[in-house]
Amino acid sequence: MDGEFRFTNTYRKLVAGSNINGTSLLATDYLNHFNEVAMLIEMAADMPEILEEAKEWKPASYAEQFGRSTFSDKELAIWAYENAPLEFTESFEAIVATANELVIKTIKELSDISLNSEPERFREEVKRRSKLIYEVLENIGGIINGSVLKMDQNQIDELFA
Repeated sequence: MDGEFRFTNTYRKLVAGSNINGTSLLATDYLNHFNEVAMLIEMAADMPEILEEAKEWKPASYAEQFGRSTFSDKELAIWAYENAPLEFTESFEAIVATANELVIKTIKELSDISLNSEPERFREEVKRRSKLIYEVLENIGGIINGSVLKMDQNQIDELFA
């Protein structure tokens, strides 16, 4: 038996019965960090002033998010992440970086749209950008749940078009 396989298999046994995926060694609770800001952005269609609250959002690494969370297995989640297979963590980190950039850009650009002169355009942009954010979050969730997904540069460019 390959040493790396035994090593990873040991971690998978340790997370059994927890909220941590046994294949990727990642936990979906990380998505809470993005879900909160995604909901604020989505709500801005009807409550534009909520963007002020969304502006307070800052990217957080996996370890940072779990370090400050109330997740019962947060130490195990951090430890499992540090030992997760590279095929998952590399894909995860790349798409999380895209999500971070998309959220920050979305908040800035929505804030720049003049609500008084173009409220309908604002609503349409909120809907369009919310959909894009949720699509990226679905990809992150897919990785967490054991699928190795990668976005090519064209897919990333389309998000920012």
